[in-house]
Amino acid sequence: MLSEIEHPDELRHGLGPIWTATRVANPDFVISGPVTFLTGASFSMSANAWREAVFAPFLLPALRSALAHARKGGLRELCELDQRLSEQLGEVSREGSLRAGRRLAGRGSELPGDRLLSRLSECVAAGTTPGHLVVVFAARCAAFSLPDRVAAGAYLFQEMCGGAPTATIPIVCDFIAACLEPLGGAVIEFRTA
Repeated sequence: MLSEIEHPDELRHGLGPIWTATRVANPDFVISGPVTFLTGASFSMSANAWREAVFAPFLLPALRSALAHARKGGLRELCELDQRLSEQLGEVSREGSLRAGRRLAGRGSELPGDRLLSRLSECVAAGTTPGHLVVVFAARCAAFSLPDRVAAGAYLFQEMCGGAPTATIPIVCDFIAACLEPLGGAVIEFRTA
């Protein structure tokens, strides 16, 4: 089961470094609960429907845009993107995303030397930006200089662990690999600073 992964080598498709990146960018992701993905009777049907309805049209573009803005230190742009996401997501997805994002934003000051994360955390705490997980997570991924493909895979692991913790490792790895395939490139080794 996905919730029982003990070592990155258990993962297929070379996703081990992405699993490691997930744990670094969001140390609490395994206990955050469902975000925007909730599995149904069939993991494959639920996951594919979620990918087409939520991930591909809203979350992936938001993640990639947030990464670009965070790399440039664009707090205003991150907040604008965060607000648009609140308008785009349905109520259940929005609630899960905000709960997990606000929790992660609270860890914003733990990375010394990264002003953007602490400023974003302050904006979320003050209510001047909603604090969606994909935006806060992207800012953290940018702080660790993670490439887009690794950040997207790491985001997917969070969603799958929260929404389908009892799914089998091979089926989740196959799904994540299929989601990453259009992004091109190969998995690169992850190194912490």
